Amino acid sequence: MFLAQTALLVTVAFTLWLARSSADQANGLRTWTWGIAAEGLSYSLLAGAGHLPALLSGGLANALGALGVALLFVAIRQFLGLAWRWQPLLLMGLAVTAVGLAFGGRYVGATIFNGFAYGLLQLLSAWVLWRDRRAAPPFAPRLGLDGLVRVQTLVALVHLLMGLVLPLRALLLALGADQPDYLDMSKGWQEPVFVFSFVYLVICSLGFLLMCKTRAEQEVRELALSDGLTGLANRRALDEDMVRALGLAQHAGQSFAVLMLDIDHFKAFNDQHGHRAGDAALRQFSLCLQAELKSGRAYRYGGEEFTVLLPEMGADQALAMAESLRAAIANSASAASALPGVRSASIGVAVWQSGDDADRLFGRADRALYRAKSQGRNRVELQL
Repeated sequence: MFLAQTALLVTVAFTLWLARSSADQANGLRTWTWGIAAEGLSYSLLAGAGHLPALLSGGLANALGALGVALLFVAIRQFLGLAWRWQPLLLMGLAVTAVGLAFGGRYVGATIFNGFAYGLLQLLSAWVLWRDRRAAPPFAPRLGLDGLVRVQTLVALVHLLMGLVLPLRALLLALGADQPDYLDMSKGWQEPVFVFSFVYLVICSLGFLLMCKTRAEQEVRELALSDGLTGLANRRALDEDMVRALGLAQHAGQSFAVLMLDIDHFKAFNDQHGHRAGDAALRQFSLCLQAELKSGRAYRYGGEEFTVLLPEMGADQALAMAESLRAAIANSASAASALPGVRSASIGVAVWQSGDDADRLFGRADRALYRAKSQGRNRVELQL
């Protein structure tokens, strides 16, 4: 089993190293590669128990095992964007190595100590993987998040099981101190633990690779659904989210609202100061819009026009939200840190009614926006 684990881990690590890229630093895959390589080398030394010097099969094997476990722990935190501290991991590695050297070829003592140390790291990894599963915004397609959540959940559960198995094995070994070294015990006692360890390594390595793959696909799709200038969702994302919103409204009766926003007098500013200044104004306006939007999702509709989808809102709530956005934009324009090129915005509001499709709903929001512009701008209008 140890030799099979070595072959698996070293082969996977070598393949990942051949396929390495700069992105592997940010998502933790580079760290994971070195971690499973260290684990594989550790198992190769453990497989030589009784044939290799105790310094190698005990001390160095435990040092490499501790290094591998620590690197896998760090890789998971890097993938999730979480901080980590190297000092506790270094102390754990030194302690595991010292215990391995102290017991030499007597593996029971080292395994008891390692079981509790490694089990704690497994439980911590299981906790952060479970806690940090992602959720999609209202109306938004999950962008591959369903697959990521499923794989991350499986990897978390396997870490949880290993976090329970390791200390349990350590406890059983401690209680059976008069038994022979556990590497010499009958297969009936060892086999389930070793087989589970092998399955654990397969699931975790494949799972982590799939997590990185799904994350990369998600990021590419998010780029395809984002406006390059403002960072807001684009028209394509709006079309997809509108299909989802209409489906929820028609089947579950969940009403929602559409806001159409237009920056007042923006064309004149753009013509006078140039497109670079206009682009900067659009970016700043988008940041202001996102900061003030308490619910829903904002999109760049085109030019200086923006759209907001508000889930589960009736006319009164949508009007209140629109008025809050209008006032925030006007207040920002009059503040010391005024948005360049933005004085105010006009907003048209439409609320989904039974029988509405996307064209009819957007048509009403457009008419409401046109009325707001024609009646003096910097105002909110509702079209029933």
